[in-house]
Amino acid sequence: MTGSDTADGIALRSLLAGGQPLLVAAAGHEGRAGELRAALDAAGLSRLEGFLGAALPKGARVGFVVAGDEVRLVDERDDALLRASREGFAQEWLEAATRMRGTMFVVAEGIELGPDTPPAALARQLHETAQVGGLVGAIVGVVEERPTLPLMF
Repeated sequence: MTGSDTADGIALRSLLAGGQPLLVAAAGHEGRAGELRAALDAAGLSRLEGFLGAALPKGARVGFVVAGDEVRLVDERDDALLRASREGFAQEWLEAATRMRGTMFVVAEGIELGPDTPPAALARQLHETAQVGGLVGAIVGVVEERPTLPLMF
């Protein structure tokens, strides 16, 4: 599976784009999606003028935590802004994002995130969305929490 849908009106798609992990969220401005957008604006995700050939900024104060059966987007206080089932994420995205300890992350308005949309077509769609002011994004960190055994003395 190449994507994940949350129950909050926020659709996610994880994939590799040019060998790099990319996580795309489609979110409007109403309800939970609007709350997420406000939190991401406050955390420093930048409005992008383009996507194709553009370098995404770094320094946003959010990141992803892969733990157990879920992936969480957390702020700098470790408060969860978004939760999604790990099984909905593309395995190649999970492997690359955790290995590289980061992912390109963009939030778009007004797009459909079908799991069968070819990566090149999705990239063009993101570029067009950016050109009309509907795309924010950044390079953000990804960490995987691994269970540890308790120490016995």
